Amino acid sequence: MDRAGMGDDRNVMTMKWPEAWREAVAWTVGGVCIFVLCLLVTFPYDLLQTRLVTELKRATGMDVRVADWNMGPPLSLEWRNVSLSKPNMAPIDVAALQAKLGLLQAFTGSVGLDVVVQLDEQTTRTSLAKGTVSSSSFSLAGPLAVKGQLQQIDLSKLIRPYVTHGTLNGQFAHRVDSNQSPTGTMNSEGTWTAEATDLVIDQVPLGGGRTLSLTFSKASAGLSCRNLVCEVTQLKGDGIDGSFDGQGQITIQQPTPNSQLALTVTVIPGPGFASKAGTLGLPSLPPGTPLTIKIVGTLAQARIAL
Repeated sequence: MDRAGMGDDRNVMTMKWPEAWREAVAWTVGGVCIFVLCLLVTFPYDLLQTRLVTELKRATGMDVRVADWNMGPPLSLEWRNVSLSKPNMAPIDVAALQAKLGLLQAFTGSVGLDVVVQLDEQTTRTSLAKGTVSSSSFSLAGPLAVKGQLQQIDLSKLIRPYVTHGTLNGQFAHRVDSNQSPTGTMNSEGTWTAEATDLVIDQVPLGGGRTLSLTFSKASAGLSCRNLVCEVTQLKGDGIDGSFDGQGQITIQQPTPNSQLALTVTVIPGPGFASKAGTLGLPSLPPGTPLTIKIVGTLAQARIAL
């Protein structure tokens, strides 16, 4: 076959779109763009913002105050200077919080939120909590799942006055079903793991107005939750004041700060603890002697006893 013939074949096989097709595609693309633009402009951001604040109040049992908020593209809310407070509890200040709604989930009537919490506005890569929230409906009545991570969180800003220093990293995944059990409790399950470094636990009551401070270079904890009971799968640490190992469970209640603690922690004092014990008038314990600490009460008002 000569080259002229091959050129003719290529011309025959080349398909050109009719002008009508190209016009139809152009109108379709333009219509979709206009629809998305209208959705972004008319989306009820006020209702979404109010619903998120209401759910946050219900889950934490705290008073939630937002100094300023605005809309961010696409379908996102940005809060600035958020304060979480409750009587008899130090307030928690959040520099910025962003909640971005997934477009595909919104089209199908479900919810998919990407949430980023920035505790310190001076840094952008530390003091972060990132996560996703998904639900089968906007009412959040269907199955609800949360998954995320904690990145370089300053514990002194979250658990005051009991923790005066410490950096936390962790991961979590939890799912709550829509169906309730015969006892009326919500079916749920999840796992939570965390590790803290340079941890200083303060205000440990000893009686007689005395308090003890404990320092650990590293501490880790793990929870396995089913329904409303979380078993402690890991609780240990070590440092200059010694080492500790614990077990027990946490019973979740609403609001969350009312959750019940039942923990037993065994501490083996180290050199740092021995020097502190002398200044506090505590009995001198031989090296390696275990000391049992009971932690009971609620998350908001835990009671610690030797």
